[in-house]
Amino acid sequence: MKSVLSVQSHVVHGYVGGRAATFPLQYLGWDVDNINTVNFSNHTGYGFVRGSAVSSSDMSALFHGLVDIKCKYDAIILGYIPSAELIDILAANIVLFKTNNPNSTYVCDPVMGDQGHLYVDDACVEAYRRLLQEGNVDVITPNQFELELLSGSKISNEVELRQAAEQLHEGCNIKHIVITSLADGFSFGNKCDPNSIYCAVSSKSQASIEYYRIPMIKSYFTGVGDLFTALLLDKFHNNPDNIGLAVNQVLTIMAEVLKLTHKLGLEEYCSYKKIPLTEDLEGKMNDADSMRFFELRIIQAREFYNYAGDGVFDQIET
Repeated sequence: MKSVLSVQSHVVHGYVGGRAATFPLQYLGWDVDNINTVNFSNHTGYGFVRGSAVSSSDMSALFHGLVDIKCKYDAIILGYIPSAELIDILAANIVLFKTNNPNSTYVCDPVMGDQGHLYVDDACVEAYRRLLQEGNVDVITPNQFELELLSGSKISNEVELRQAAEQLHEGCNIKHIVITSLADGFSFGNKCDPNSIYCAVSSKSQASIEYYRIPMIKSYFTGVGDLFTALLLDKFHNNPDNIGLAVNQVLTIMAEVLKLTHKLGLEEYCSYKKIPLTEDLEGKMNDADSMRFFELRIIQAREFYNYAGDGVFDQIET
C-alpha cells in the first residue's frame, strides 16, 4: 500500500488541513500517517477558534519516534505550519525520510497568506525559503502571493511569473510549481475574466507555463487548497511524467466537489432559515452562522476522487 506522512493542521469540526486531506487519500488507497501542527476546535473562518499549536518539543519527539520505529514513506505532504521554529524542525527531520527513500514524492503547500495578507509570522517566509533551498521538494503549490513571498519579487504578468518560477526551479531544484490561484491584477492582456480563477503550472523541464481558467463559484470555501494538494499528490504519483494532466484531473475533481458543497450548503442553509431556496446566499468569512453550512463535503464527494480522465479544462493560449 502507498504510504504518506501528512504534516498539517487539524480541526475537530470541519474540513481543512489534515481533515480535508486524509479521507480522500485513504479512499484513493494511501496509508496516511498524520502529524498535527495545530489542534483547533474549528477553522478560523468561523471568526473564533479554540485550541493550540503543537510545541517544538512535541514536534521533535514525534519525528524521533517515527525514526526510531523505522517508518518509510512513499510521499510526504506539508500544509499549514504556524511558526518558523516548527518549519525548521520539520525541515531537518524530513531530510531523514527523503534520504531513506530518495524516490519518495515530497509535496509542499507553503501556507502563508493570500491576496496580500500574511497570516503567519514574518519569520515563516525565511523558514520556508530555507526548507526549499535544501533541494528536496518535488512539487510546491503556492498561490500567487505565496510565490511572491518565496521569490522575493512582485508578480503581475506572465514574464514576472516565469522569472519567479525559474528562480525557484534553479535555486531550489523544485521540479514543478503549481500556482493554485492568480490574483485579480494578474495580466493576461485582454484574456482575464473577473468571474474566473486562474491556475498555472510551471515545470523545470519545460520552457512555457500552462494556464487553466476555472469558473468561479461565488461563495467562500475553506480547505480548498488542502484538498487540492492532497489530490495532486495522488494524481502526480499516478502520472509522474505529466504534471499538467495531474493538475487538470485535480481541477476537474475540485469543480465537482465545490459544486456539490455549494448545492448542499444552500439547501441546508435555506431549510435551517426556513426561507425559499436561492442561489444568492453564500458562506461568508467570520460568519459562523453561514460558514458551518459551507464546509467542504469531503465524504459526500468521494465518488469524484477516482477520476482518471484527461480533465475538462482547456489550456489558455497566451
